[in-house]
Amino acid sequence: MDLLSFAFLLTVVALAWNWWADRRAADAATRVAQRACEQAGVIWLDQNVQRVRKRLARNDEGRLGWQRDFDFEFSASGQERQLGRVSLLGERVVGLIGPDRPPLVYVGPGGA
Repeated sequence: MDLLSFAFLLTVVALAWNWWADRRAADAATRVAQRACEQAGVIWLDQNVQRVRKRLARNDEGRLGWQRDFDFEFSASGQERQLGRVSLLGERVVGLIGPDRPPLVYVGPGGA
């Protein structure tokens, strides 16, 4: 095997690994977005996430890894769309901007 063939093979393997890692991250972001919407009691629109950014970032141990940001949309009433974002560093969730749980309102004895 000459050097050019080896470089080509290495490039193909690197691209395949990158695609596979991106798919795993998208699947993880999908699960996080779906769970966040279920817990907040909102409608998860389109049932998907879209990667909007991929960049190198350092983890807690100082090692470089890929940070991927995924956007998703949700709605409290079904009439409006709100944007949420899941950020993953490798396979670990490092950020979630999105639906919050509805506030717990306590009405004392005799209630409203």
